Amino acid sequence: MRDMREQTTTEPFVVRRTGLGTTTSILYLGGLLVALEVLLTLVCVVVALVRDEPVRGPLEAVWLSWSGMPLIFAIGLPILVLVGAITTTESRSESDSDDVLLCIDSERVYLGGDQPQTLPWDQVHGICRVERPEVDTVDTEGTESWSQHLIVITHPDSELTGSTKSWGPSRLWPGTFEVMGKPLDFDALAEAVKRHAPHIPVTDRGRVPE
Repeated sequence: MRDMREQTTTEPFVVRRTGLGTTTSILYLGGLLVALEVLLTLVCVVVALVRDEPVRGPLEAVWLSWSGMPLIFAIGLPILVLVGAITTTESRSESDSDDVLLCIDSERVYLGGDQPQTLPWDQVHGICRVERPEVDTVDTEGTESWSQHLIVITHPDSELTGSTKSWGPSRLWPGTFEVMGKPLDFDALAEAVKRHAPHIPVTDRGRVPE
């Protein structure tokens, strides 16, 4: 039991990209479309056989319509899915960090994205969630739009300026910018930081005008 508790304590807290933006989800979607293509072809064949008609007729009606675009799509999609699956498998055998948005362990906090950053805990003064006003985004009612961000604070509170962009590295709050993504639970983040770096405060600072 003690070993299990120690393993739970030291296990990194990892937040991965979810929703339709991941490579895996795109491959699943492509695979589903290929399966639907095969099913549609089988349905056409079965219907033709039941009606005692030539199979060629319904197949041509489906796949050769619109100047043969459905047939081109049906041939090209499986090839793209196969190439994508091979490429994804090879890349993941080399590195599994592409879809990692946030990682917290006993030594550091890692921020993923286009420009990944790793900060050891001795450089971190806190982690917070803020809402920033989005630039040039006002709805029809004149209401300003806000977006949630995760900030790793690298300065003491006494040195923080009015602009949150100078507080430290930041990212859009994980899960809020992905199609069908699940936003990161704030309490789960706070618990993970408390488990790995209990001296680091985790705060929700709400809306902070820039």
